[in-house]
Amino acid sequence: AGVVAALLLGAWVTLLVTSFRVEPGTVVLLLKQGKATGRVLGPGRHFIQPWRKALVQVYPARQLALVAGGAASTDERVDHADTSLRVHLGDKTFATLSYTMRCRLDTGKVQFVHNEFGPEGIWPVLRDTSRRCLIAGATGASIGDAFGDGFDVLEQRFSSALGEALAEVGFDLEVFTLREIDLGETGEIIQATLRADAELELEHALAHVRQARLDNDVALAEIVAGLEGDVLLRYRQLESWREMIRRGDGGQMVPA
Repeated sequence: AGVVAALLLGAWVTLLVTSFRVEPGTVVLLLKQGKATGRVLGPGRHFIQPWRKALVQVYPARQLALVAGGAASTDERVDHADTSLRVHLGDKTFATLSYTMRCRLDTGKVQFVHNEFGPEGIWPVLRDTSRRCLIAGATGASIGDAFGDGFDVLEQRFSSALGEALAEVGFDLEVFTLREIDLGETGEIIQATLRADAELELEHALAHVRQARLDNDVALAEIVAGLEGDVLLRYRQLESWREMIRRGDGGQMVPA
């Protein structure tokens, strides 16, 4: 029994010495004398020859999320937060882009990524590639692309160009979302112009209402001219109360 136990213990130790485990969500690149061998191992337990001195380098195989612009996110799915990107549009307008990019390391290009950037260079290359691509793509955009259908077309154009750029550095783009295009002072001018048009339409509508009230007052005055009492005064009170309620959106107390 003791011999059997010793043999089992020896087999277990040999198993531990000649194998290693790759955790889920990662891949391992085998290194020989510090150089990448091109052999990439996925999650699970793998065996190596005990007489070969092999080193391993771990790389993420899960989806990587980069968020640019906005408040720092506490979402655990966000791996890297970056500042918003200021670009120059084709119509000489400055804009600030906020976006979200989700990508994944191409396991067939792990050796290339290791040789070119290394594990510490993943986020810098993702950040620089996305910035360079969006800056170049913004030169073909204009103010009109910040709204409506133009926004959707611009987002798709950015996504296509970014997908090609990331593929060149060893990553597959899975999701790109252009969250906001901030036009700064230009956007404030556009909003002020839209508000001015809306306010002018409102004034025209109120003018018709006031004219109708005047016509109603004239007709009412003729009706109550021969009546005694304060009928007209009561009517005025009701009109005043209604105006107070309208201006306060129903949240203002009407005096007794």
